[in-house]
Amino acid sequence: MKKLFIILIAFMSIGQVIAEDGMAKIILFRPFSSSGWKNINATHMLYFDGQLFGSLPATIYYVVSVEPGQHTIEGYIGNESPEELRRAGSAYSLTINATKDNTYYASVNDKKKTISLVSYNDYNKLLNNKYMPLRWAGNLSLKGDIFYDANGNPVGENAHKAKEQQLASNTSDNGKSSSKKQETIQSDVDSNIPQSKRSAENTYALIIANEDYQFVDPVNFASHDGEVFKEYCIKTLGIPEKQVRYCTNASYGVISGGVDWLKYALDNFDGSKAIVYYCGHGIPDEKTGDAFIIPVDGKGTNTATCYSLNKLYTTLAATKATNVTYFMDACFTGANKEGSMLVAARGVAREAKKEILDGNSVVFSASSADETAMTYPEKGHGLFTYFLLKKLQETSGDVSYEELANYINKNVKKEAFLINEKPQTPVVATSISASSSWKSMKLK
Repeated sequence: MKKLFIILIAFMSIGQVIAEDGMAKIILFRPFSSSGWKNINATHMLYFDGQLFGSLPATIYYVVSVEPGQHTIEGYIGNESPEELRRAGSAYSLTINATKDNTYYASVNDKKKTISLVSYNDYNKLLNNKYMPLRWAGNLSLKGDIFYDANGNPVGENAHKAKEQQLASNTSDNGKSSSKKQETIQSDVDSNIPQSKRSAENTYALIIANEDYQFVDPVNFASHDGEVFKEYCIKTLGIPEKQVRYCTNASYGVISGGVDWLKYALDNFDGSKAIVYYCGHGIPDEKTGDAFIIPVDGKGTNTATCYSLNKLYTTLAATKATNVTYFMDACFTGANKEGSMLVAARGVAREAKKEILDGNSVVFSASSADETAMTYPEKGHGLFTYFLLKKLQETSGDVSYEELANYINKNVKKEAFLINEKPQTPVVATSISASSSWKSMKLK
């Protein structure tokens, strides 16, 4: 299965539209419709000129700058992977013959399951609807078959192509690479990954690895963390590749879509269990202390742009899953992995409120209290993730949760002191129903 690459978006003030000179603009949105209530939670997966755009949540709009010419948007509805949805046939499509400096308003209709052009007046009414207005403007440019974010960085399904071209250009011009992108460091856990002889047909994994943020500092090694953890899920734990959803540099809509995908699987396939892995930034609400995952397009100053950790836990706890295991290589204090504050106005880290877990849930967290979840530069991984992978490698995944927790705790605490002279204490939290059984549980 192809990787689900995610489109990065840049927040702008409501109603603001930015595009390069000579380009056309396509404003892509999905309004709320009271007559379409039954479809409001449906996943609409879009392809733009054949490139995977991602899911389009209700009441959200994007601004896409395109070169003049013909552009086609294809939409697919369902909870399967993008590839599976596309193989099933197009649910709806729209072709736009875009001309220079013109703007087109493309609206996805939940009730009719169509996409069509609407007038500026109709778009403006939806934008300013006091009950369910369109929100979260995002700016992207499509040049050839590559998307670029507001900062000119290539993103999406073909982002690697642009990066390889740039790297080749730098090498040709300078005799050596001048790329500023942090070099991927190969460590001992990246090779000799144990291969399972058993298939974990009832396990589903959601992996979210956020590295390249738009409004806060990057998370070094996060994409590498997620990529290698995915390999362990497939090879060592035996999870079928089509049952692993890997989201790198995930926006709010992609995180939401990934959770919906996992929820569907857990509710519709008997005996299912889940693994959720997150590496990236987290932040607490200044007033309530509630913890939030920061999407790559989220702002540390506004938790409304972030994904609630409590929402993640409660959504999956309400499913029919036999158990859900979380690995969270992030802290939710508002600090980055180097210990600095994500928001300059905040002088100190704040301990996030402890979430109440329901269902049969177990959460392995990289740090506790107001500590920082740090990196392991020598190994090219997050400190927590490295020792998680190391134990899976040493045991071929056949390890109890108690043994895994003790190993991670002991080694992370030691290396955090030796490398950074700072405390980092991984912790395990469980729901009441898992409190007496979690120690003997296993991933495979």
